Amino acid sequence: MRKQNKKALVAMPDLKEVDIRPLFPNMVTMANLAAGFTSMQFAFWGKWEMAVICIAMAAIFDALDGLVARKFNVSSRFGAELDSLSDLVSFGVAPGFILYRWTMEQSAVVLGQKDVSAIGVPWIIALFLAMCCALRLARFNTMLETKQPPYWTHFFTGLPAPAGAYVALFPLVCFLWTKAEFLRSKWLVGFFMLFSAVFMASRIPTPCFKKMKFPKLKNGNDSWVSLGMAAFVALLIGFLITDFWAVISILGIVYLIMLPLGIRYFLKEKKRYENK
Repeated sequence: MRKQNKKALVAMPDLKEVDIRPLFPNMVTMANLAAGFTSMQFAFWGKWEMAVICIAMAAIFDALDGLVARKFNVSSRFGAELDSLSDLVSFGVAPGFILYRWTMEQSAVVLGQKDVSAIGVPWIIALFLAMCCALRLARFNTMLETKQPPYWTHFFTGLPAPAGAYVALFPLVCFLWTKAEFLRSKWLVGFFMLFSAVFMASRIPTPCFKKMKFPKLKNGNDSWVSLGMAAFVALLIGFLITDFWAVISILGIVYLIMLPLGIRYFLKEKKRYENK
């Protein structure tokens, strides 16, 4: 019996080393999904600050998973698909549910009463946001291997999913800063949700900061530029610590202003490229 066991052990194939590096970006992506899903739980409890913070955390994880994948050189099609599925939950489903719970459900009747027709339109708007986010992510995946003209270098096709979630949540973010009740208007919230949904599903160019480079100084001394950026980041972090919602609201206003300016700049770059 002992001889047979010894032979069986000898016959076992050698165990190969398992590369766990591909797990790291996927774990970050799953953290994105977990943060987005948790935001809906906070919304269900009426904890609006934590709900928005969870969406912000999901956006941070969404930015980090790509960096981790490139750092370990483990980018894959599987990771891209997993990232899109997580983004759909965090930036499509969750914001719609949060806003429906925050303001739109208040305009509907309470469940259990006879007339539930008022629930229809607000819920359809939330569904429309999630559907447009899914369309945007599906188009993004199909365009991964498509080479865009040079004038698309600093632009996204449509509104990115994290930015779309922020634009939709903008009235709630401003409410957390100002406590102004008019921001809870179902018409205002519905407008921002529809605006975000249409922009995500569209092919309208929106600013992309991933490949943004600062112009070099003529004398070649760029230390002042680096020092200025470091000071700006430090100042921004300081304001975020002291008055988080005010800074986030102001950044949202700046981003909304940049959308039409970005389209204008894109058209100029496109015209310049076509006239070459």
